[in-house]
Amino acid sequence: MKPTESPLATAAKPGAGFGCILAFGLLFILSGLAVGWFFAVRPVLRATLSLNWEPVPCEILSSRLDEKRDSDGSTYRVEIHYRYVYQGRRYVGERYDFGTGYTNIGVGSMRDAVRSYRPGSQQTCRVDPARPDEAVLSLRPPPGIWLGLLFGLLFPAAGAGVIWSGYRARRQARAEALTPLAAAFSADTPTVAGGAPETPAVGEVVIKPASGRLAPAIALGLFATAWNTGIGFFLFNILRDFDGGIAWFFVLFQIPFVLVGLLLLFIATVTISQVFAPRMELRLDPSLVRLGARVPFRWRFDRGGITALQIHLEGREEATYRQGTSTATDRREFHRAPLLELIDRLALAEGRAEFTLPVEGAAPTLAGKNNRVVWQLVAKATLPWRPSLVENFPLTVLGPPRLAPGPADAVPVAHRGGGLTLWVPPAFAPGETLVGNVARDPGAPAGPLTLRLGWFTEGRGTRDAGVVWTRKLPDLAPGADLGFEVPLPAAPWTFGGALVSVEWRLEVLDPAGAPLVAAPVVIAPGGVAVVLQPLAPAIGPARWKQRLGLGR
Repeated sequence: MKPTESPLATAAKPGAGFGCILAFGLLFILSGLAVGWFFAVRPVLRATLSLNWEPVPCEILSSRLDEKRDSDGSTYRVEIHYRYVYQGRRYVGERYDFGTGYTNIGVGSMRDAVRSYRPGSQQTCRVDPARPDEAVLSLRPPPGIWLGLLFGLLFPAAGAGVIWSGYRARRQARAEALTPLAAAFSADTPTVAGGAPETPAVGEVVIKPASGRLAPAIALGLFATAWNTGIGFFLFNILRDFDGGIAWFFVLFQIPFVLVGLLLLFIATVTISQVFAPRMELRLDPSLVRLGARVPFRWRFDRGGITALQIHLEGREEATYRQGTSTATDRREFHRAPLLELIDRLALAEGRAEFTLPVEGAAPTLAGKNNRVVWQLVAKATLPWRPSLVENFPLTVLGPPRLAPGPADAVPVAHRGGGLTLWVPPAFAPGETLVGNVARDPGAPAGPLTLRLGWFTEGRGTRDAGVVWTRKLPDLAPGADLGFEVPLPAAPWTFGGALVSVEWRLEVLDPAGAPLVAAPVVIAPGGVAVVLQPLAPAIGPARWKQRLGLGR
């Protein structure tokens, strides 16, 4: 790696991408409002105002269904000319209704209108007294009004949902970005080879599930309704005006879309049914959730109806990356431990249990934007006549209160570059103090320097990075050196997994922020990087449930 290609440069400000999310959401909102205005609100408003127009007898001069063809098919519009007399003057009107133009929706109704307004027949039109040359024959809503209203409601709702999700993600990212720096100087930082400082008693708290039930139910319900309404509307018009021939092609073309709509309805129905399922409350003391610790917890359901309950502890890596124009997330478990399995209905309503977090082959929680180490309790409750209810309760796992110290006899290693020499030991335990030295070569140019310590991820996911310590150095004279000390944070540890790895790096930067010299550092118990051994991946239906985040 070249010195100028520092991986710590990817440490971005939290929420930097919110502007793009906001613009995307506003585009949806404005598009929906525009469609709703032109195809629904405006025609209805004009038709409502025309109720006060004066009824006047008129004679139909011509009546036909005008057709416009292009590469996408045919669209139609009722074209009627009529003559009327208002306040002694003759006028010729052309407006049939307040529709927005050509459409392929409601073609049958258009044909009926053409047959009703035969040339030479006497009808009644409404004339605007303020502008006598403005008149209309029909005050019925145009055929596309309901579709315009549907899009006018769904698109703004979807845009608002995107903005709200982005805003919540930005708030979470800001909170997570402060975690490594705060942990470095918090009272909860474990000491090495000795007793840990006393942790304030937090007591039992309610652990909320990773995701709610109502928001997915509403989103899936609205999407399934919009999809089936649109497909049903088009299919209804095709069947109503069915005349064989090419119409068979359009009917067969709709079959896959109808099947997708039925599948969406099924999924939405199942998701909505979960909203009314019994809710599980899980309580534990977060201060006890440490690697190697035995953690008691309690659960309780707010009502009956559960026939079986399974709970297991799960630790996994998650890596999110770009794949073409979309993002994908891979997951790989490195720890799975069954905790309980109950079928006694009397013992299902509430109870107590405990779990033990491993010490070897495990790492504390890592909450990066694209790379994560996730710990959670997974509860699967069996319901009669309904799919099982799976709840994921996330855990913030800390390091153990006592850690093996780094190598006591570690010799500082010299790293040279940019006219500097950086002396630093290669390995430490979390919570120790890094002691190093930087020296400027006798013939090197002078100038201010900056020391920086940070971590970054490697692996399948898009890189995450965080800077936990910086220090401005005075203008180091050629041949001079300066010692420094850095209090190391409790997390993240240096580890390597199947999807995610974390590495630490100490850098010396020039005034422009480019690294002159860098030293890799291991920060892990005993000064040895942790290895996360992946479990055998799930196969068959369990694999797809895992990919969809539905548990097992």
